[in-house]
This record gives sequence, C-alpha cells and structure tokens, in this order.
Amino acid sequence: PRNKYEKGNSDNSSETDSISSSNIKFIGGRPYFNEETSVYFLPTDWEEADRIQMEHFAMRHAFGGNYTAPLSEIIKPGSKILDIGCGSGHWSFEIAQDFPDANVYGVDISSTFPVSIKPKNCHFQTCNITEGLPFKDEEFDYIFMRYMIFALKDHQWTYVLNEIKRILKPGGVFECVDRDVLPFRAGKTITAFVEKSQTKLYKQREIDIRFIIKLEPILKEMGFQNVTCSHKHIPFGNWGGKIGEIWRLNYLKMAETHRIVMPEILGITVDEWDSVCAKIDKERTENQE
Repeated sequence: PRNKYEKGNSDNSSETDSISSSNIKFIGGRPYFNEETSVYFLPTDWEEADRIQMEHFAMRHAFGGNYTAPLSEIIKPGSKILDIGCGSGHWSFEIAQDFPDANVYGVDISSTFPVSIKPKNCHFQTCNITEGLPFKDEEFDYIFMRYMIFALKDHQWTYVLNEIKRILKPGGVFECVDRDVLPFRAGKTITAFVEKSQTKLYKQREIDIRFIIKLEPILKEMGFQNVTCSHKHIPFGNWGGKIGEIWRLNYLKMAETHRIVMPEILGITVDEWDSVCAKIDKERTENQE
C-alpha cells in the first residue's frame, strides 16, 4: 500500500490523523475497531489499557527490564526512540524517564496514551501503521514494537517491517517482543484450542497468531543485520510467585474480554468458551507451565 505519511514529520506530535469515532463499534458496551480499520479484536478502552499495563509489568520482569538491546551504547543526547503500538504509553513513559536527553515517540491506532501528564521528551500520536509510519527516512536510533500479533494481517507484516527498516538509522536497532500463544508445557486442551483458533482467525481475519516464531528468518531475508532471538518463560499460577499470579490474572481478564467476540469467531457458544477457558486455566496451573 501507498504510505499516506510520505511527508510525515515527527515534530508534529499532536497529529491525530484519520482515527475517529466512525472507526469504532460497540459490542457488549465496549468499544472495538471496525474490521475495515483494524483486525485487532480486543477493545480499545481504559479497562483494556489497565490489563495491558499488567502485561507490561510481567514482561518487564521476565526480561529483566524494558529492553534487551544495548541502549547505553546506542542512545546519546538527541537520539530518537520509537515505540510502535504504544497503547497507553507505559513503556514510552518509562524509557523517556530513563533517557531524559533522548526523544521518545509513541504511536498507536488508539489514543489511550497520556496527553498532558508525561515527560517533556515523550511524544504521542495516533496512526494506523498499516498505512505507513509518519516519520522521515533514517530518523530513529532505536525502534521497539510489542504485542502486535493480534493487530496485523499476515501480509501486512512485510509492509510494516519495511517501514521500520526505512525509518531506522544505519546502525540503529529494532527490537520486537511478543508472545507465542502456545505456552511452555502446553497440555492437550490448550494445544487443540490454539490450533483451532489459528485456523479460524487466519481464515476470517488473516491473522497468524504464531507469526512471532517465523520472524527471525523473515528479518534476515529482508536485510536486517545481526538478527538474534531470545526466549523468556513467564510462570503461570501461584507456584510462580507474584509474577505467576499476575500472569494468570492477565489470562483470566483476557478470557473474559475475548468472551464477547471469540465464540462467534470460533463458531462455539459462550458456555463452551467459558468451559474451555476454565479447563485451560486448570491445565496450565497443574502443569506448572
């Protein structure tokens, strides 16, 4: 697709572009993007923002911080950092505080990020990344992207990754963090559920929910240099201490949220959805996943 932001400039951090209420539909009293706007099938409201914040803390714990790249070597005064799919801005906010002499930009299709209460070097704007990234060529020293497997169609990944490559400075670093939806020590119930979900979601929305496991060779084929991949395990349930409790609570909140739309996508009843989610919860806890 053509980049609608060909002359985009990151100095215009208040731009809201074309994301408006006309792109929103309400299901069960919660706002969702129309499929024509985004394939993302989670709500876009403050309740979901709170859940994402919980995920953020769990991921930060798992990786021992907000990033794995050697930012102390990369980021200098005046450097530019981009957070793609910034959500409510927790990662951007913390990075802006960690690197007060750098400029941090966060972009998201939803405007749940802070507008006024934020570090002065932190800037947010709405944009649909499937239509392009609103920045100049070779502008960023470090680009971070997380939780995008539910937001992009399979074929859109190539376009977005090419956009990232376009705006990344020579010698800059791109870091992508996401989950494999098939957990460690996965039992029979969740394995069957993931396989069914993957088939149905790809058929209906062209989403590959396990795209992250294919990303490393794709980046190499696209010409990204020095590509490395690391895996971290987040425990599920009380046996994993506080972080395990948080990760299980995150799952339960997602199961409740998905209850609104996923049964229809999967061709099952709400009762069947509740039943399989309860079985998965029990299985994951017993397996000490």
